[in-house]
Amino acid sequence: MSIIKGFHHLTAGVSGAQEDVDFYVKVLGQSLVKKTVLLDGEDPIYHLYYGNANGDPGTLVTSFPFGQKGVKARPGSGQVRVINYSVPRDSLEFWRDRFGAKGVSYASEMTERFGERRQRFFHPCGIEFDLVETDHDPRPACTAADIPEAVAIRGVHSVTLSLRDVDESILFMTEALDFRNVGASGPYHRFETGTGGPGMVVELLHEPERRQGSSIYGEGTVHHVAFAVDNVAQQMILKERFMAMGYIDTSESVNRNYFRSMYFKMPGGVIFEATTTDIGFAIDEAPGHFGEEFQLPPWLQSRKDELLGRLEPIAV
Repeated sequence: MSIIKGFHHLTAGVSGAQEDVDFYVKVLGQSLVKKTVLLDGEDPIYHLYYGNANGDPGTLVTSFPFGQKGVKARPGSGQVRVINYSVPRDSLEFWRDRFGAKGVSYASEMTERFGERRQRFFHPCGIEFDLVETDHDPRPACTAADIPEAVAIRGVHSVTLSLRDVDESILFMTEALDFRNVGASGPYHRFETGTGGPGMVVELLHEPERRQGSSIYGEGTVHHVAFAVDNVAQQMILKERFMAMGYIDTSESVNRNYFRSMYFKMPGGVIFEATTTDIGFAIDEAPGHFGEEFQLPPWLQSRKDELLGRLEPIAV
C-alpha cells in the first residue's frame, strides 16, 4: 500500500482576505474550516482553510491573503497550473449560470479530457480552477441554501502541474511516490494513487516554452501541494527514500499545529508536502464549530489580540 493516501490540501497565495472568503464560501459553497495565521515570517498573514464541514483531508484548499502586504508571486512552470474540484455529472451548466450571476470569470467553452467534462473558472486573483464532472466521488457534498447536493462540489479532484520537462518527473511520480501512470492525452500525463479517481489524481502538463515561476509566498500562485500520510514515521520513510534516490531538497518535519509538514521539491520544481493526519482540527474547536473563532497555536496565544488587530477584519 502506498504511503501517500491522496491529497491533504493545496495552498495558494491570494489578494484580499474577504474577497477570498466570499469566493470559496459564498460562490463555491465551501466551509471556512479554520482561521489562523501563516506560521512563517514576522508579519501576520491569515491562513484560511476551506473544505467540507468536517475539514476532511482531500477537500481542503487553503489561502495566504498577501494583498495587505503587497507581495506578488510570479506564475509559471514548476507550479500548480490548475486546481481541479470534483462535481457530479451534468452539473456544469448550473455552475456556468452561477458564475455569470456572481461575477466570476469563466471560460466560454467547456473541455473534455480523460473522459471527464471540465469547466475552467478563475479566482479573483487569477488562479485557475476547473470543475471536473465524475460519477465516482462519494464524499459529502458542500451544499448551501442555493447549491443543491446534486450539483455541489465534493472536494479536490486533482491538480494540474505545469512543467517545462516531464521525463524525470514521470519517474519521480512512479518510483518515489508510488503513483501509477494511467495514461496521456496530448501534453497531459495522468497519475493516480490508492483507489484512483477524485482526490487521488495528479496531472503533469508539459509546457516547454513556459517560463519558470517563482517559489515564494505571494499573491497569484499555488504555493504547494500537500499529500496525506499517517504520521511522522511515514514522512521519514519517504525522506529516506528521496535521499537514497538523490532528491536531497527535503525538509525536516515541521510543526504546523494541526499537522506536521515535510516539504520537498519534485524534479519539475513544484513544491510538494507530506502532511500527517494524526492531529487534526479538533484540537482547538469542536467538530461542528470549525472556523468560528480566530485560532493560534500555543506558542502564539499571548499575541492573539496584537496579531488579530493587524489583520483585516473578515466575515462569513
